[in-house]
Amino acid sequence: MGYLPIIIMLAGFSGLFWLVVNQSILAKKKSILQLQQAFFDGLEKSGSLTKNNANLSKESLRLIDSEYQKVKSNLTSKTEPTFQKEIKPIYQSLKITVSQYNKLIVQKPYSFVAKGMGHKQLG
Repeated sequence: MGYLPIIIMLAGFSGLFWLVVNQSILAKKKSILQLQQAFFDGLEKSGSLTKNNANLSKESLRLIDSEYQKVKSNLTSKTEPTFQKEIKPIYQSLKITVSQYNKLIVQKPYSFVAKGMGHKQLG
């Protein structure tokens, strides 16, 4: 009976580790999608005609960056409160969350799970 409990315990630990890390990565992805949706809703309130393109691609993140810069450069006294209250904090939260996701994906013990489950870095 000697090594069997140790092997079972290590297998259980490894399985739980994979499940928890995968769930954490999926939660970050869901958070990124929600922040993208909120960003596009804020743009809509400020009068931008950009269509909602919330997905987990580099192109979508580049579109968000360009739209943010466009809205920021075209601020008026009418749109500035909406920008400061709704667009800027969401954009900052989105950038932080994407950065945290990318750091989680490349960090050593988690990178094995990310590769095994097919998670890729975002732009």
